[in-house]
Amino acid sequence: MNQQQLGRPPSYTNNRPTSPISHGGQQQPPPIATNLQYPNPMNGPPGYGMQQQMAPSIPAPLSNNQYPGRNPAVEIEGGDRSKAQLIVGIDFGTTFSGVAYAFATNNQASEDIITQWPGAGNHAKQKIPTVLYYDQYQKVVGWGPDIADALAPTGYPKPQVQKSEIDVAADYLFKLRQAIRAQLQKALGEVFTREERNIRYYLTVPAIWNDAGKAATRTAAIQAGFLRDENDNRLTLVSEPEAAALFCAKSGLLNLKVGDAILIVDCGGGTVDLIAYEVEEEQPFSVMECTAGSGDSCGSTALNRNFSNILRAKIRKMKLPDGSRTAGKVYAKCIMDFENRIKADFRNNGQKWAVDVGIEADFPDAGIEEGYMTFMNEEILQCFEPVVNRILELVRNQIIAIQAQNRLIQNVLVVGGFGASEYLFQQIKLHVPPQYQTKVVRPMDSVAAIVKGAVTAGITERVITHRVARRHYLMATLQPFKEGYHPEQYRVPSLDGRDRCKYTRQIFVQKGERVRIGEPVKVSFFRQVAPGATLMYEDVLYACDEDVCPEYTKDPRIKEVVTLTSDLSRKNLETDFERMDTPQGIFYRVYFDIYLTLDGSEFSAELVCQNEIMGRCRAKFR
Repeated sequence: MNQQQLGRPPSYTNNRPTSPISHGGQQQPPPIATNLQYPNPMNGPPGYGMQQQMAPSIPAPLSNNQYPGRNPAVEIEGGDRSKAQLIVGIDFGTTFSGVAYAFATNNQASEDIITQWPGAGNHAKQKIPTVLYYDQYQKVVGWGPDIADALAPTGYPKPQVQKSEIDVAADYLFKLRQAIRAQLQKALGEVFTREERNIRYYLTVPAIWNDAGKAATRTAAIQAGFLRDENDNRLTLVSEPEAAALFCAKSGLLNLKVGDAILIVDCGGGTVDLIAYEVEEEQPFSVMECTAGSGDSCGSTALNRNFSNILRAKIRKMKLPDGSRTAGKVYAKCIMDFENRIKADFRNNGQKWAVDVGIEADFPDAGIEEGYMTFMNEEILQCFEPVVNRILELVRNQIIAIQAQNRLIQNVLVVGGFGASEYLFQQIKLHVPPQYQTKVVRPMDSVAAIVKGAVTAGITERVITHRVARRHYLMATLQPFKEGYHPEQYRVPSLDGRDRCKYTRQIFVQKGERVRIGEPVKVSFFRQVAPGATLMYEDVLYACDEDVCPEYTKDPRIKEVVTLTSDLSRKNLETDFERMDTPQGIFYRVYFDIYLTLDGSEFSAELVCQNEIMGRCRAKFR
């Protein structure tokens, strides 16, 4: 069995259709011509016909009811929901997961954490391991704490099977959903039976996850049965630091004025995420990101890897044969004790750590005497130092960025399971500037802050209003060719007789730009299409993490994010679009708009053509 953890150039026309959305009289820039489709006999140069001129419009607000299925992050519209609503928050973590729920009435509710789980007996557990065990037939035989039948006699998982990441996540979420249903049925009885089909789920994800990771999470949730299909909008993904901020705000931990800043340091199992918020309003309380969030894969699993390396080196000194059950027993017991005791209690105070490994023989070279393996303080410190140093670097960089915005930091909130480490907490306090050392705090319920905050996201009105873009978003264009400026190898001909430069780019969201949540970015396109050509088009969305974005999309620092397929097949090319008679033949100008959600919540792309909402673009992430 296997354990898996989880320039804007001139437009060709000024007669483009108006948007179905009112923009307050704001003049709209010309559209992007993303494709010049030649008749088949005209063989254009390689790469020609794939992109053309581009000019994204200014972001325009869209009301939620214009796009069925849109579910803004961290908000439930009070007028759109029943008087009472069952809300479930899920902290789907790398190492541990937790669930909380609330039966909300008129924005008032308290979060209850599910603590009874299959396999845990009478032990109350706020979190359970994010672990699955499979047999050779790919059947799940153990999950979370329910692993009695999952392990071989050595304590190791049995031989592995291969499954995709989405399938593994879906298998775990399916088991989690079964347990949630059972516990809610016990706690709520008929209320659960009545409300089950209307449950709204708020699932937390690391803030550093990209759009592809979020999309995969939603796919897994659908596969696990949380949602009926991809059009079911009862699931909202919430970033873990946002959930923590919501929890702390609701709990009264924050005493902030307009313009004050708070830094959330969410230390989890797989990742550490940092986001700084600036208070926008005190009543009702709302915040906006004041710096671009940051993070890294330096959570507590990195400690486990470091400890495992030290432990394996000690076990090798036992000089036992490969596959020794004694060695396996020692390894399993030490790993378990590190996870359950040493990691949380370590303070770098010179303490020695003795682990009962349950063997009679002594192995002095390996530090085993009288049934105990001893770890020195310096050995445990070696596990922590590189991980904690990376976290301190992230904290330092965020504080510098906040100070550059001339904002006063009122609190540094340390949350998450790894945030409960006393050594980590004290190191953060020690290494922030002296004026902030008393401002480093950890909520009493820091481990549950994320999952409770997920429920709070479903209870409260929107708290977070803006996010800061962590990367540039752009699309490829064909711009008028400039002699001596554009690379000659990028020159391509055009229908209007003016050469173009391919692989040029137009940025429509700048890295560091403040983006309002719930307001999509409108990007307008047009194509010159030959009679009989398809009305299905593909466009690639690119991103760049550099502070200064390179000029051409062929630069390796610019990455493809997603391919968007726009389906206009409900339209009639000859009757619905403008005809053009040129020396090269007859063409039609096809105009359409794509509204992109790039506010840091889940990515979506809505297609609009001639005042008609055509639905969502199909998105294939790279």
